[in-house]
Amino acid sequence: MNFGTIISLDWQSSAEGETMLQHFYNPQTTGRKQFGILEKPTCPSNVEEVCYKLFVVGKSGVGKTATVSRLAGNKCLSAYVETIGIRKTNIYWPAKVWDKVVLFKLQFWDAGDNSLKKYSHIMPVCKEKVDAIVFVFSCSDESSFQELPQLVNRYIKHGESPTKLAIGTRYNVLTGLEVSAAALRDFELKWKIPILKIDNGLAHDRNEVHQVAPILNVICERLWLRDQDLLLRQASTS
Repeated sequence: MNFGTIISLDWQSSAEGETMLQHFYNPQTTGRKQFGILEKPTCPSNVEEVCYKLFVVGKSGVGKTATVSRLAGNKCLSAYVETIGIRKTNIYWPAKVWDKVVLFKLQFWDAGDNSLKKYSHIMPVCKEKVDAIVFVFSCSDESSFQELPQLVNRYIKHGESPTKLAIGTRYNVLTGLEVSAAALRDFELKWKIPILKIDNGLAHDRNEVHQVAPILNVICERLWLRDQDLLLRQASTS
């Protein structure tokens, strides 16, 4: 699938991008700042801010929480711990949309698979006003990849229009992969859902930002395109 038509995928490596990212680094460490519920980066006043809600789903143990932590610049636990209830993570991310800088506030809602099955209220809460559903599987667990069609049919109902994305975790060609590149391409073509790939290990320097930048930029671009499509539909029916 074509990416980078709306958002510059390597803008964060430019002089302008590096200057903007200074607002996101913690001066006491080499990593990114962690923002609380009432906090956000100190950006220039002319930078537009948009907010999106993303619901992360997938089989237990595939690395949903670890992936969100990786995208946020957090260090995740080395041992697997099932997520209890709902975990919400805000990730602020600056991106260059055409000729302007936009601050994306990505609200990731991560619910444990067992909690979703046990408590009937969790799924409606996570899906309420959702902008994107992120399907997570492990590249080292073929069964989790084979379950993707079931997940899509379970979480996307007729008439709903959230952006759909898939993320393959533990993507490391050196350790071996159970899911082939051909299988990933076939899924993208059939379901029209882009698959992003990530190795959940966290770098301990500022380079980690540039490692996750392509993934976050694609997520932001897909959300932005969804908004433009919705606006065009509203204009055509008015």
